[in-house]
Amino acid sequence: MNAPASLPSGSPWHRRLPGLGVAAGLAGVSYALATLPGLAVVGPLTVALLIGIFLRTTLGLAPGLVEGTRYSARTVLRLGIVLMGARLDFGLVAKVGPRVLLLALAVIVGGILGLRWVTKRFGVPEKLGTLLAVGTSICGASAVVAASSVTRAEEEDTTLAVGLCGILGTVGVLFYVFVGPVLGLSTAQLAILSGATLHEVAQVMAAAFTWGTSAGDLGTLVKLTRVVLLAPALVVLGLVSGAGGQVRYSLKEPPIPWFVIGFLTVGVLGSVGVVPAAAKAWLSTASVFLMVMAMAAMGLGTHLRMVRRAGMRVVYVGLVGFAGLVLFAWGLIQLLGIQ
Repeated sequence: MNAPASLPSGSPWHRRLPGLGVAAGLAGVSYALATLPGLAVVGPLTVALLIGIFLRTTLGLAPGLVEGTRYSARTVLRLGIVLMGARLDFGLVAKVGPRVLLLALAVIVGGILGLRWVTKRFGVPEKLGTLLAVGTSICGASAVVAASSVTRAEEEDTTLAVGLCGILGTVGVLFYVFVGPVLGLSTAQLAILSGATLHEVAQVMAAAFTWGTSAGDLGTLVKLTRVVLLAPALVVLGLVSGAGGQVRYSLKEPPIPWFVIGFLTVGVLGSVGVVPAAAKAWLSTASVFLMVMAMAAMGLGTHLRMVRRAGMRVVYVGLVGFAGLVLFAWGLIQLLGIQ
């Protein structure tokens, strides 16, 4: 990590290339590590973040890497969000049925509002609280990194929220696998509950497929419905973000950020068949890789001191919020009569 202290000369791209190369290399390592049994549930986004933090803490960050890693954490991240639209399939909304769709909507709206209330009670900063609420209620690290750009959150807040979602989601998988069977729910209800509350798609699959293929498919479908609903959630965040929640109108800074518009456009084009299936798969893979690069870069820009500054209250908020979301979703399953 201790590259020459002087910045490379030449164009901005020459100065960015070393940092971009390091971020891309760490992304490749993160993908490889995320295939290991103990890390598969966490996913490459969180792995890349943790590797970046470890390297920054132990080796530091050479000045020649700063511009490229900063570019990765901002511009590359937003490009990844645009391409993430290829993962959307608005046809899923029709497949899950009205009661399960209502459950997913209620979990997202109730989860975000409830967690924001909890974060205020614990004195967690507003933007960090919003990232935790969005990540817990929708789709973990992907939602956090998308919402961080919409809300203009600090990189340290994004780092904390991504890391916490990864850890809590892993704890959630263990909870469902070992405690789920004694909750008095049917296999289908357990699958729906895990799909409605766990943070990452991989976490839902790790839990739901332990109860059979049908349960795994059902849980994954519910989870992907939450992923689709990230799109309208980002639109709402874009409309209310900013000082005093006021909407800003300008070509350069529209009320909905341009990268969110791109995200929605790619999602719509893919859903109506304009983007071929093979291209959607490639774009989806590229989007994850770019966001893993961004997470590695954010980790390289973060020191463990930020954890001490945040304090245990952030961990408590995450635990309380996730537990509350599970109870809320369980109550909705009973109320809606989902069997």
